[in-house]
Amino acid sequence: MTRLLVSVRSVAEAREALDAGVDLVDLKEPRRGSLGAVDWEVAAEVAAQAAARSPVSMALGELMDGCAPTDRKVPRGVAYVKLGMAGAAIEADWPRRWSDALALLPAFATPVAVAYADWRDAQAPRPSDVLAEGRKLGCGAFLVDTWRKSAGGLLDCVTFRELAELLQGARAGGMLGVVGGSLTWETVAPVLELAPDYVAVRGAVCRGSRLAALDGKLVERWVERVHGSRRRAEGGMRKDDPG
Repeated sequence: MTRLLVSVRSVAEAREALDAGVDLVDLKEPRRGSLGAVDWEVAAEVAAQAAARSPVSMALGELMDGCAPTDRKVPRGVAYVKLGMAGAAIEADWPRRWSDALALLPAFATPVAVAYADWRDAQAPRPSDVLAEGRKLGCGAFLVDTWRKSAGGLLDCVTFRELAELLQGARAGGMLGVVGGSLTWETVAPVLELAPDYVAVRGAVCRGSRLAALDGKLVERWVERVHGSRRRAEGGMRKDDPG
């Protein structure tokens, strides 16, 4: 069954998300970009408190900005680590640079291959190339996200068929399939039809933009929506309005 990942920026937001029933807490500072890192102290405290209740993932920033996943950036208790690929396509040796960065990853954390659906704007490698290289490097998950959050949602940048093929490729490589990218209550419906392992949201569960505070009531509604997606597909549950 598809599970819900919610990005949080503080200890208080992590607690609110967990109390609402999310399946994975993702550490990310939205003011620092699509995959902006939170301060180490925040990450350490969230990982210490949340790891017993759910897996914890952590964004570190963009690979080409030198955001290597050293043990001083990834506290124990973080299960997954993400590096963005913005700007990597203009460097022919981006696969080597990615491999070198992942070699610094603490043994307790699993790398996530991040593909930007708006890869042209981000000057990132094609999603299919990121997937192929991520499989070679032993990444445990594959995330399809958007880089420019103000330029529309995921399905404005990638077709349903392309997304389905990417998720199928991730499954074939033994990777978890994760889908994010400014998803809304309306646009998540076709994504749920593809049954990814996780749906990832931030702005959709905030009081306003993704830079605003998390709204626990919205998180609860998304938990119910995502967890019930299989039953709804079978006609066993009516759709609810998130109000």
